[in-house]
Amino acid sequence: MLWVGLLQLVLVALTSAKNVPMRYKRSSVCFKDLGCFSTGPPFFDVYRPISILPESPSFINPKFTLFTRQAPSTGHKLSAGDEAALRGSSFLASRPTKFVVHGFIDNGGTDWMAEMKNEFLTHGDYNVVLVDWGSGSLALYGQATANTRVVGAMIAQLIMFMKNVTGARPEDMHILGHSLGAHVAGYAGERLTYLGRITGMDPAEPYFQNEDKVVRLDPTDALFVDIIHTDGSSFYSTDLGFGMGQSCGHVDYFPNGGHDQPGCEEGPITHILHEGILAGAKEFVACNHLRSYHFFIESINSACPFEGYKCDSEDNFNTGGCVPCSGDGCGYMGMNADKVKPRRGVNHVKYYLKTGTHGPYCRYHYRVALTFGGTQRLAHSERGQMYVHLTGSTGETHEVKVTHDNTYVTPGQTYSYLVTAPVDLGVIHDVVFRWDHDSNVLDVGSWNLLGLRHPTLYLDKISVANGESHKTFNFCEHSTAVESNHFQTVSTTC
Repeated sequence: MLWVGLLQLVLVALTSAKNVPMRYKRSSVCFKDLGCFSTGPPFFDVYRPISILPESPSFINPKFTLFTRQAPSTGHKLSAGDEAALRGSSFLASRPTKFVVHGFIDNGGTDWMAEMKNEFLTHGDYNVVLVDWGSGSLALYGQATANTRVVGAMIAQLIMFMKNVTGARPEDMHILGHSLGAHVAGYAGERLTYLGRITGMDPAEPYFQNEDKVVRLDPTDALFVDIIHTDGSSFYSTDLGFGMGQSCGHVDYFPNGGHDQPGCEEGPITHILHEGILAGAKEFVACNHLRSYHFFIESINSACPFEGYKCDSEDNFNTGGCVPCSGDGCGYMGMNADKVKPRRGVNHVKYYLKTGTHGPYCRYHYRVALTFGGTQRLAHSERGQMYVHLTGSTGETHEVKVTHDNTYVTPGQTYSYLVTAPVDLGVIHDVVFRWDHDSNVLDVGSWNLLGLRHPTLYLDKISVANGESHKTFNFCEHSTAVESNHFQTVSTTC
């Protein structure tokens, strides 16, 4: 699309507008207590053709505000070196500590950070530190990218100060970063020994994708690194994805394939009605990118587990090939991701899951396998779309179209699909099946001229596997005839 191409050109021009000479000459700058930062390789290469020096710590001026259950709204300002402020705050070394870091064109006063802080304090007794580096993130993108290195260094400096003053352990600390903030977390982690965890919420793609691990977030930056990918389409494509599609954690979660989140295709008016004017406009521009922190926030206190399924591809997952799971084949996106960790040395384990279009986003997953009888009455395959409606002891779905395109159904074959529900349906006691015939103009055998033929499928068996409970429910029909656009309720177990 033309507008996408023009926007990309503008963004590239903006990132190039400052410190252009850095593309041609290697430079470095040193800051007291933080060390030196260079524009040379690996921070200069084909994926980062413009290398810019970070601005000074005094200019970026990150603000660190501590919140606890004792001070849930007012907070305490902290800084490395200010022992009186740390000792006079409600910080306790015995508590787990969460650092929350925003991304590009954002600041510490944004609503989502306050919401995440509140959910953490509802969940447990934590130290929650909100990191506001708005003075550095509101620069041109290339400059903001460079500034992330200084912010990460300053977070690491504060963590070491906390350790030295109070005995707090880096192993008990968890940095959560969105977009550029995810790479800020990586820069902090690489300066620390045994940082407990980093959660990258849709780490930014431009100037990071395919870069050396020194430049971007990677599994060596913490004892456990989990990633939520929500906008992984290439930034340089017509889809204009802002997040990395590249795996960069010990575990990488790809809700809805890691791109094109449900509900994000809606127009600006719908987003404004759901979120308000300012938040709605922001959601419209970067909806996929922002879903990552919405998912994590919901996961903190959700009874629904945000279960992910280890799978080798999105296509295999969408056909139910990886549902249900067992052992480390089951993951939990968001708050509980650290309940399932790969063995030492294993990185980039991919988990897939589905979500809803609006909050609450979490969904329960069901693999529905449809087996069709091979009878004498059906001499050839039929073509069309298939639908199911699941009813259980604690809930039901609406009628769901399980086929994305017209499908040829062959006697004797089984076809598997993935169906989701906002609640656990409990014991499945019946399935309603329907299909719509659709002819192919190039396939004479599929035609139904003048309605003289009655296209029919012969349903033999339906198997429903609950991905979360791992229970399977089998229903047998013994080649029951189902004409096009007719409903068949299947409730006989086998």
